[in-house]
Amino acid sequence: MSLVIPVAHDPTCPWCWIAISQVRRLRDQFDVEFDWLGYELYPESLPWPEPSPREEMPANRPPTPSRFELALAAEGIKLPAVQKPRRMRIHHALQSVEFMRDAGEPMQDWVEALYDAYWLRGEAIGEIPVLHGLAEANELSTKGLEEALLARKYSDRIVGFDEEAYAGGVYNVPTFWIGNRRYAEQPYVTLERAVAGALGVKPLAASTTT
Repeated sequence: MSLVIPVAHDPTCPWCWIAISQVRRLRDQFDVEFDWLGYELYPESLPWPEPSPREEMPANRPPTPSRFELALAAEGIKLPAVQKPRRMRIHHALQSVEFMRDAGEPMQDWVEALYDAYWLRGEAIGEIPVLHGLAEANELSTKGLEEALLARKYSDRIVGFDEEAYAGGVYNVPTFWIGNRRYAEQPYVTLERAVAGALGVKPLAASTTT
């Protein structure tokens, strides 16, 4: 029986774009499945953050990579250079994952379709017509989708930041629950070792080197 790993996520989070790549690798390597849990970074109750002023650096100081840039480099992936919707509420997209769960559709396929639509094509996945079209294009259930999303049928399954998520111990997305530990914004090698430990198998030799 597959090991099921819950993942707290928001499709618009750049760190979760890294996580999709990690999940694909983990599924190729291990007998694992993922339970995608909606954690909404910017629910309607939370105002949009104001942009922070850019810090002025001395002219003679060489540039240094950010933590996120280092994470991308460690995974060997790039952030797609695609113009995406700004300040888009994502509640309907997170609800759609729960709709597909109840409809018995392959959740992994739908979640990957959401991420690819947003990150690779810049689609407005927070909008119901876009979600409907995406489901049709992937030959997934659309019967009752619009009605369920408009009625906010699945809102009680979605956790909002800040306080609600923090109360459950989720301070970052993605957060993976592997065994009895949580792993937030971790490199692949860390996740690989955690999954191998939970399954009682050895990770790949290439990932055990230091």
